[in-house]
Amino acid sequence: MGANLIGETVGAWRSVISLLADRRRSRAAKREFWAMGWDECTGILNDIRLSRSEFDDAMRLPYASEDLLSSAMRSVGVDPDNFQSRQAHCFMSCTCITCPHRRQCHGHLAAFDFESHYQDFCPNSQNFADLLRDGRNW
Repeated sequence: MGANLIGETVGAWRSVISLLADRRRSRAAKREFWAMGWDECTGILNDIRLSRSEFDDAMRLPYASEDLLSSAMRSVGVDPDNFQSRQAHCFMSCTCITCPHRRQCHGHLAAFDFESHYQDFCPNSQNFADLLRDGRNW
């Protein structure tokens, strides 16, 4: 029983440390983004159809500084480097950036079992299915 309590305590501390490190990375990524200049940042946000406030909200989500979309695409068998439609990629990026399931997504990507579970939570799951069904990258 004591060992179980110690294990749970250690696990809780690791989670807290991971959360703090993630927040630090997100703040740094946000600073780097805005350091590129207002015009460039606004252009990027316009491309992915996000307002500044939506971007700021998204940067508060877990793993905001990580590109989960590219990893998710590779996991399900879609090559993000061969994506043909910029408009579709921007739509999927916006969906991913603002997704409330980023922690769950990150966990499955880290466990290398995303492809077995994404249909249960990922708002891009139908887009992945369409890409795979069509056998091309839109």
